[in-house]
Amino acid sequence: MFDIITALSTNLFRTFIIKKFMTIFFPTEIEDKRKEHLLYFLFFTVTVTVYLMFHFPPANIAVNLLMIYLLTQLYHGEQKKKVMVSLLIYGINMACDILSIYSFSNYTVGQDYNEIAAYVTVLLISLCEFITERFLIKRRETAFTPPYWNVLMLIPVISIAILFVLLMHNLNDRMLLILVSAGILFINMLIFYLYNALLDAYMKLEENALFERQIASYANQLDVLIQSEEKVSSFRHDMKHHLAELVIMAEKENHQEIKDYIQHMDMFIENKDQYSNSGNKEVDSILNYMLGKAQETLKQVEYKICIPKEIGIRLFDLNVIFGNLLENAITAAGCSEDKCLSVYVRYEKGMLFVHIRNSYEKCVRKQGNEYLTTKKDTGRHGIGLQNVKRVVDSYRGSMKISDKENIFDVKIMLYAMKMK
Repeated sequence: MFDIITALSTNLFRTFIIKKFMTIFFPTEIEDKRKEHLLYFLFFTVTVTVYLMFHFPPANIAVNLLMIYLLTQLYHGEQKKKVMVSLLIYGINMACDILSIYSFSNYTVGQDYNEIAAYVTVLLISLCEFITERFLIKRRETAFTPPYWNVLMLIPVISIAILFVLLMHNLNDRMLLILVSAGILFINMLIFYLYNALLDAYMKLEENALFERQIASYANQLDVLIQSEEKVSSFRHDMKHHLAELVIMAEKENHQEIKDYIQHMDMFIENKDQYSNSGNKEVDSILNYMLGKAQETLKQVEYKICIPKEIGIRLFDLNVIFGNLLENAITAAGCSEDKCLSVYVRYEKGMLFVHIRNSYEKCVRKQGNEYLTTKKDTGRHGIGLQNVKRVVDSYRGSMKISDKENIFDVKIMLYAMKMK
């Protein structure tokens, strides 16, 4: 009876710790709370039942790994990240389990072990979770999975395999088992640090690229403004001559000539490099820069921008959306035969709508519902669309992507924030 109470209480505490581990890696907002509670209850019930019925390590390992992976399906994220997180959490769990068991007795597979070891196990797992949350993982709840995740994933796989072999061979050297399990626990804890370091490095690469693009867009916008000012100054200088000519035409009642002359005046003032003139300097600078690049390389560029001066969306986020989407679209369209791009941006009733279409030639790469980069430098370029999706989600918006008949189509809707 005491064994059952120990198993139930420790497994309940372990379930709570695993839930806390999940919040380190995945967004915590789950709409279906009933489903969340049901899955965690199922995890608790299945794992404790298998443990009490079999006392067989291979069965416990398989069931725990499967159930932890099932829990990750509650959260938003890539499947490869969910696999890696499942292995990391169970690797920590297994190392703590073996370390505590052999610290109190010379355990043999199939036998009962000291009940105190079970409580020590959950305390060790709790300590590992606290250290990970407090000191090792800084970028929490990030959907992006860093490159080389498969190398990181190999370490907990090898750790679980080593611990399993040592456990099944019933080695009599307790000190060796304690040292090995402690070393493996330390190595797996380091994986959390390496994961965070890789994530931080690649996110900073993307942020640096965004800042470079932002600087270039401001420089381009400055050139556009200077050109516009020069044209206006020149036009103002010759204004009296234009008015005199219009007066002569009016006296002769040459209405068509007056229209043509005014049209030429308008064309003279118009700056061909100013594609967006909404008054919103952030959007104008980004779109003028990117559309200018598009005009240089593509055959057909269509655009329509209709937004107010203030739209309640941060400049950095606008740069993420327009910079990544237009850069990808221009690159893909430039490699196609049609070389066409269309950009439509409008603001209506507190919502920003973005619709970008481009032609493409090569086959798109997908993993499930996620689009992958076709660029050679996958480490550098694999996170653009993920960052766009992250920004869209932060504004409670939606993003729909389709690729049909060699046309890549992206539609985005954002709810703007209230301006202070």
